[in-house]
Amino acid sequence: FQTPNQMLAYAGLDPSRSESGEHAYNGHMVKHGSSHLRYVLLNCAEMVILHNPVFYDYYRKKREEGKHHRVALSHVARKLVRIIFFLEKNNVDYDPKKMR
Repeated sequence: FQTPNQMLAYAGLDPSRSESGEHAYNGHMVKHGSSHLRYVLLNCAEMVILHNPVFYDYYRKKREEGKHHRVALSHVARKLVRIIFFLEKNNVDYDPKKMR
């Protein structure tokens, strides 16, 4: 993958996008991509929320914004994919101290 967005699309975690005139809207999660990979990533997101305070804080932030549990969970899964992409692309090890 060249970009994290390509990886997200492959995993089926990218939002739909509608454009009309000058307006653009992000919608629901697209069901394209690998449903199995999406399922695994959402399960990983649930586990990482329980065991990593940075991801838990991100999840709580999304919930406080009024997002439903599954929507907030998908945001965590997207963050997880972006981190995985960065680690693989730069060939570095995961360092929780560098997380924000």
